[in-house]
Amino acid sequence: MKAFRKKELPKVEPVKIKPLFGMKPGLWLTIAYSLAILLLVFLIAFLPDIIDGHKRVTFTSDAGTAAVYLDGVYQGGTPFTRSIKSGTYQVSYQVNGCEIDSFTIKVGHPVFLNWLFPRTQKVSSSAVLTADAYEALTKEFLTDLNAYSAVLDYDDTHRYPQLITEYYKSVNASGIRPDNDVTIAATLFTTTDVMNEDFKEAASIIGVDLLPIYSTLDGKSTVGTADTETPTVSAKATSLKTEWFTLEGYQISDADFSNGNTVTASYPNVIQAGKDVHTDAFNIGTYCITESQYSAFMAQNPQWAKSNKDIIVAQGLVDEYYLEGVDFSSATVNRPVHNISWYAAQAFCSWLSDVTGKTVSLPSENQWIAASLTDTEGGFQKSLMPSAAEGSPAAMLGGVWEMTSTKFIPLARISADVQVEGVDAVLDRYGIETDMVVKGGSYVNDKSEVDRYTVGITTRSFCSSYMGFRVVWN
Repeated sequence: MKAFRKKELPKVEPVKIKPLFGMKPGLWLTIAYSLAILLLVFLIAFLPDIIDGHKRVTFTSDAGTAAVYLDGVYQGGTPFTRSIKSGTYQVSYQVNGCEIDSFTIKVGHPVFLNWLFPRTQKVSSSAVLTADAYEALTKEFLTDLNAYSAVLDYDDTHRYPQLITEYYKSVNASGIRPDNDVTIAATLFTTTDVMNEDFKEAASIIGVDLLPIYSTLDGKSTVGTADTETPTVSAKATSLKTEWFTLEGYQISDADFSNGNTVTASYPNVIQAGKDVHTDAFNIGTYCITESQYSAFMAQNPQWAKSNKDIIVAQGLVDEYYLEGVDFSSATVNRPVHNISWYAAQAFCSWLSDVTGKTVSLPSENQWIAASLTDTEGGFQKSLMPSAAEGSPAAMLGGVWEMTSTKFIPLARISADVQVEGVDAVLDRYGIETDMVVKGGSYVNDKSEVDRYTVGITTRSFCSSYMGFRVVWN
């Protein structure tokens, strides 16, 4: 075995840390390490919060959902938590633009690990709804109720916000006795299971036994009445004269009938459920308002002229299809004006009332049905141009969908008339613009799918090539 010889290592001078400012190495190194640690703590635990200068603030309100403004800038709807820059602020609690409380707060400035363990400051208001705030909240509630009743399928993307419960929480917390007609409106606009459960929870808050009518819609039983035979309704020729045209029409006799059918107890089938109704005598146009008649209206009311479309679109009175495809230079005698909105039809009725001294309006749904009952043959118009009338108003089925003055209240057909009238009045009181009922179908519809009881629905500014109107007068 080969032997290894021990190798001598070179001698090295030991490293010596020199004194600093007269301090021994052990002392000044300790000081340096301490300063480094303090600097690190400052950079991590203090500096971020010194630079950021914010604190989490939770805002709540005894009045339920209220909008919170800091120095006039909207922050959110209670309850909510937001990071607010430290400082002094003027807080305003508002419900639909009505201030219910106002005070000053000071948001603190924590500077130790607030970014990691945020401190929360609580700001609350014990103010309740003022009379103005209650009115504003109720209007928003009814507006939302109308909109959400049109949605029949909610999911993770399109969520239902429990608007009925939230409304009654605010009302109850403020010690306000709920308006009975508003409560009934909540029942008549309940169109899905999720809204039904929302109403039941709200009912427990306000302590009422009234369950939404939707609870009775089991999908198995039937609701509504139907005429066993076509009621006798007579029509007598009449007219309404103006300086520009004569509006041919018929006087429709008093009538008693069912305005629908017996249907399955489910929504939306129930919108065609029959109810026994009565109509007093009235006059109705033989034809829908024509292009030439509408042209006379525009000449006297230039704000509704086609050339002014951009302005009335911006006002929300029509959509971009207003009078699209209507050529007034070649207007024919009986061709119905189309691509006009419900608002435009209302304006026409107001103008005709002024120039004739009569009360002119769109027919109610029941008046429209009564007039259709004078057509014993039940003809269906398969073109835009109506055929000549013989003893009754022409082209009530087919032709164009015809606007009415009846608001679309989803469950009105299975509720008591007095309840519907109360809801109708409260909708008017708060200016709630529901969708409107249209009747009769159009020439593009299948005859087998449309009858006098079919309920169509339109928004008030919608313009369609398949929709027009006729008028009634006293």
